[in-house]
Amino acid sequence: MEPAKSPYYSDGELLEKYRHEHHNGWLGILLDRYLHLIFGVCLKYLKNEEDAKDAAQQICLEVLKTLPRHQVVYFKSWLYQVAKNHCLMELRQSGKMHLLPLSAENEPESVAERDKKTELMEMEIKETHLHQAMEQLNDAQRICVALFYLQNKTYKSVSAETGFSMLQVKSYIQNGKRNLKTIIQRMEEEEQYPHETKKS
Repeated sequence: MEPAKSPYYSDGELLEKYRHEHHNGWLGILLDRYLHLIFGVCLKYLKNEEDAKDAAQQICLEVLKTLPRHQVVYFKSWLYQVAKNHCLMELRQSGKMHLLPLSAENEPESVAERDKKTELMEMEIKETHLHQAMEQLNDAQRICVALFYLQNKTYKSVSAETGFSMLQVKSYIQNGKRNLKTIIQRMEEEEQYPHETKKS
């Protein structure tokens, strides 16, 4: 069965579909979702854009081969570790382990490099927050928001694909957008003030 492109699926749902149907298309959707993460990790360790692109492609192939042998629950965390290990192995094999920074303090880097890393990190955090927040919406809101914002569908197209009325679609999108903002804001506060949030 070919993966359906319209509905928004969480990482967990995509993993389940991949395990049950053994169709690489579901895994392809997951890899597309986190390509920026893979590339960011590769760039961080390999410090060369072309090398990072090549490594990212190799990592995707590695994931296709190795995922069936692992019982992965949190795909993003597992993928990050796979990408990191791949890069470390490349550095070892090429004899460039000395290029690996021991800490952020003793790593000489230009302002441009620092800004690029910060930008990649912020993109990763925002993307992670969005996907985690999407999973907390109810089904109707999640599907309508994903179709409208992530796939750039019109209200009419969303209505036709979901079977909801135009009024329902607009309501689900409006409420879903508001809920996403609240959920993401809460996530950011929990990361910034973990102890205060837990106490409250």
